[in-house]
Amino acid sequence: MDHQWKPNDFSMPAAADLDPSNPEPRQRQEMEATDPIAARKVQKADREKLRRDKLNEQFVELGNTLDPDRPKNDKVTILVDTTQMLKDLTAEVNRLRAECPSLTEESRELTQEKNEL
Repeated sequence: MDHQWKPNDFSMPAAADLDPSNPEPRQRQEMEATDPIAARKVQKADREKLRRDKLNEQFVELGNTLDPDRPKNDKVTILVDTTQMLKDLTAEVNRLRAECPSLTEESRELTQEKNEL
């Protein structure tokens, strides 16, 4: 009898299932039914974990947007690099805004010369 092993044959419990502070779903439902204060604390902890997870995903996305090959992708580095990039882009925008009127005038003068020829 040939039995080919499949990765799903031996499923490991999720990290959340191993956490002793994270009650099983049935225990959680019983706790929520009997102790509304504890239920609110669990719900708040769940919401906070979702918020932290989403924030961490956004940091990873921002870090990959700045430099996908970056060796160090911690939050401080990402924030410092993002701040520097925004400062550089703001300076570039201001430089281009300042340059625009003179380029517009030069373009107008060249158009006028062309029309005179």
